[in-house]
Amino acid sequence: MQKVIARVTIQSALLSLCSALVATFLTPKNPPIVALVIFSLLATPPNFLWQQYLERKFPGYRVEKQESNVEIKGAQSAGGGVTIKKKLNVRNTLMKMGIEQTLGSVVNVALHLGIVQALQGVPLSECLQVVKTQTWPLMIAGYKLWPLVSLLNHTLVPVEQRTVVGSLVNLGWGIFLALRSAR
Repeated sequence: MQKVIARVTIQSALLSLCSALVATFLTPKNPPIVALVIFSLLATPPNFLWQQYLERKFPGYRVEKQESNVEIKGAQSAGGGVTIKKKLNVRNTLMKMGIEQTLGSVVNVALHLGIVQALQGVPLSECLQVVKTQTWPLMIAGYKLWPLVSLLNHTLVPVEQRTVVGSLVNLGWGIFLALRSAR
């Protein structure tokens, strides 16, 4: 598991670096590249573990075994006339999305805002003010993108790849955040 977390963290940091570098070409004021990459390095491992926890707590799929001699579309044969079929657990998928889009996103947005400021040497009182004034506007902006990403991630992407898929989408989101941080 540690190797997987390390690989995903490096991928996420590289994507964050790419986002920040692209943003440098789009704004006269350079975004805080180092702070954005460090935040990615700090935030990815707990987010990866969070995804694993949510999947354990609310499995996205049920496995159904059926005895059959007939081939079933989308199912795997387990041999001996037994077929295994994965079926989406809609309730659990909606639970994960709800938790992610409320608790998960508030924590991630607030930490992003505060830590990126702190890594640039901004005093704690100013960091807290940024968190207080910018969390909800950034959350509202995020709600235009992340619920769809979450839905697709939970229904189409294996759990061990969700952080990477999120990081790929985050490439574009990261450009938006880098431009916002450069203000």
